[in-house]
Amino acid sequence: MHFHIVTLFPKAFNSYLGESILKRAIEDKKVKVSFYNPRDFVTNKHKRIDRPPYAGGPGMVIQAEPVVKAVERVVKKIKNKKYKIIFLSPRGKQFSNSYAAKFTKKYKNIIIVCGRYEGIDARVKKIFKVDEISIGPFVLTGGELPAMIVLDAISRQV
Repeated sequence: MHFHIVTLFPKAFNSYLGESILKRAIEDKKVKVSFYNPRDFVTNKHKRIDRPPYAGGPGMVIQAEPVVKAVERVVKKIKNKKYKIIFLSPRGKQFSNSYAAKFTKKYKNIIIVCGRYEGIDARVKKIFKVDEISIGPFVLTGGELPAMIVLDAISRQV
C-alpha cells in the first residue's frame, strides 16, 4: 500500500510514522508513504500558498493550482495504477473501519489531500474525482492528524 500525502507540513508525520507498528510496516515494505508539499509547486518569490476564498468569506484557503499540480505529479508517478484521492474535510462522509477495508481491497495507491486554514479552494474537488471524508464531527487546524488516522486505519487492513 502506497500513501501519497499532499500537505504543507510533511514533518508533522515524522514521529508518528517513526514509531511502533507503522514504522515496522514501512521497514518491511508493506506500507510506503510519500509526501508532496504544494509549496513546491508555486512560482511566486515568497512561496505563498493561501488566498482569500473566491466566493468571499472569512479566512484564507489554499490555492487550487499548487494542490492540483501536486496531485497531478502523484498521478503521473503512479502511471495507470488504480488510485483513490481522499479529500479530508469536516463536511465529508464519516470515515470508518469498513471504509478503510474497502480501500485496501480496491486500491494500492491512496492520495490524501490535507487541508489547512479555512480549507482548500473548492475547484480541486471539481477537477479530480475525490472521496470527501471526515474523521468526526469536529474541526481541527489542519488535515495532518486526520491523514494519520486514515493512514493508520487503512494500514491495519494490509
